[in-house]
Amino acid sequence: MFCFRCGSNNLGLAPLSRYHRKLYAEIGWVMRMCGECGLYQNHVGIGEPLTPAEAAEQAPIVKE
Repeated sequence: MFCFRCGSNNLGLAPLSRYHRKLYAEIGWVMRMCGECGLYQNHVGIGEPLTPAEAAEQAPIVKE
């Protein structure tokens, strides 16, 4: 997996609120954030090691 903007492979799970954890798991997105340029991007399928439900559960929590 690479960043769509800068090409970095430093893509960690994006911090999510409780609302977004549920939403992204339901629509089938894994949200990642580039550690180099900060771009938030969704990933599914090829190269993504986590299911959307796993990613939502493991993502850092955003204070609401």
